[in-house]
Amino acid sequence: MAYQQLSQVITFEDESPSRSALSRMGLLAEGLRSGLSADALRYHFLAEQLSEVVFHLDGQGNLTFLGPTWTALTGLAVEDVLGQPLAEMVHPEERPRVQALLDAIAARVQASFRLELKLLAAGGPRWVELAAHSSPTGQGEVLGTLTDVTERRQLQARLQQSDKLATLGMLVPGFTHEMNNPLAFMLANLDYLLSSMGDIAGSAPASQVAEWREAVGEVREGAERLRQLIGHLRSYRSESQGPVDLNTLLDSVGQMVSSTLRSRGRLVRDYGARAEVAGSEGGLRQALLNLVLHAVLSLKDGGDTEENEVRLVTREAGGGSVVVEVHDTGAGFPPEQLSQLFEPGFTPREARPALSVCRDIVRGLGGSITVTSVVGRGTVFRVTLPMAS
Repeated sequence: MAYQQLSQVITFEDESPSRSALSRMGLLAEGLRSGLSADALRYHFLAEQLSEVVFHLDGQGNLTFLGPTWTALTGLAVEDVLGQPLAEMVHPEERPRVQALLDAIAARVQASFRLELKLLAAGGPRWVELAAHSSPTGQGEVLGTLTDVTERRQLQARLQQSDKLATLGMLVPGFTHEMNNPLAFMLANLDYLLSSMGDIAGSAPASQVAEWREAVGEVREGAERLRQLIGHLRSYRSESQGPVDLNTLLDSVGQMVSSTLRSRGRLVRDYGARAEVAGSEGGLRQALLNLVLHAVLSLKDGGDTEENEVRLVTREAGGGSVVVEVHDTGAGFPPEQLSQLFEPGFTPREARPALSVCRDIVRGLGGSITVTSVVGRGTVFRVTLPMAS
């Protein structure tokens, strides 16, 4: 049954009540003349009104009817997919399971099933809940609906990620404590080795002793760097209140992103102000870390590490305020996205920190945050904070 024919029978919007009633009577008569029963017309009219996509499959699993919300869901025209197997419309990895279930219904082995799967769409796969039921005709036909659950799946993924991070956050204090103890032993013994090497200067060639000193010194440098990183992780959860030195805080943030930045570009520090701000060190570190990590991830992995950079700037703004700027030479944002960047749940790109969190933290400290961006040239996040009195 062609959908184009049905659409002529069930279009009643934007009409006054009296005209609508007359139109329905006329269209009903037309539908009856074309061979459609009154029950069939009611069924198709109901399918038009639902937000779910109503579908009908023949005994071979081919689509014979699709509700018009199919186009809104997939971006594909109804007439282009009628007559095709429903299983071909789902993501390739889902097809064997869906086909097996549809075959079981057609063979009347089971009466219905319901599952979530990825459906092919013009703009990329969409998550839907597929509900399918055996038709009462007993001829192997299938009736069902497709309900868009993409937003729900995305929310579930974000909640799961948040839960993972919260669990990790609970483990960090114990982890850092356990790491600090062996690091303290390592550093103490490395210092002992360095100080004792003078005692063997007469029994070994000077060049050999120099090589030993260099090797031990490199190991000690690595251990000290690890100790500092662990210290930054411990202070990341700190809720202590008091004056926070912005430049020192930015240095610690730079160390925390150094491994991610290494294959993307370089970090440039341009500190023009030595200033302290009042507030939670842990909260301000989280806000700045999110901004800096956002800048780092905007740079192409494996790109030109000399040309690409993240620049951290501090400067006095007058009126007892200080400005922190995070510059990057990444892809930038189109103008229509700038007003949405700090909205909760808005993710212009995958795997990026939530900028709404940065805004809330900065506002809680009595400051403000703005952004400017040029597509293809980069982005600047600008945070203005009151100095500590």
